[in-house]
Amino acid sequence: MNPGVGQWKDALIDIDRDVEFTGDDVDRYSKIVDLGGVYENIEVKLPTITGSVVQAYGQQGNGLTEVPLPINIFDADATGHFAHATTTGPGGFYITFHIGGFQFIRIHTDANQAADRTFSVRGVGRLS
Repeated sequence: MNPGVGQWKDALIDIDRDVEFTGDDVDRYSKIVDLGGVYENIEVKLPTITGSVVQAYGQQGNGLTEVPLPINIFDADATGHFAHATTTGPGGFYITFHIGGFQFIRIHTDANQAADRTFSVRGVGRLS
């Protein structure tokens, strides 16, 4: 396998899991995913979901109580920072998020999911 491409991992939004951090909404956040190294991007296979904006959130470590933060990308051609996200419903396609250099991520949706959702994720562009 190319060392710059990680293995596929599950990012599960488990609507029955226990709250893990302050502000956790179990219907919107996946469990933490350890990409197995620091990556510049992630590829995400989207399942069918309750239509919403999907975004990558990063954490400095793998602590369950650490509050994940949205990963926003600065657009040099504009005058601000922008959430790197997409809107979907039916799923069945891949998206790539530029994450800048994270090992620990969560997938977040801006609408509550009606059932458990499993996103497949892998790091691309390994930095360490």
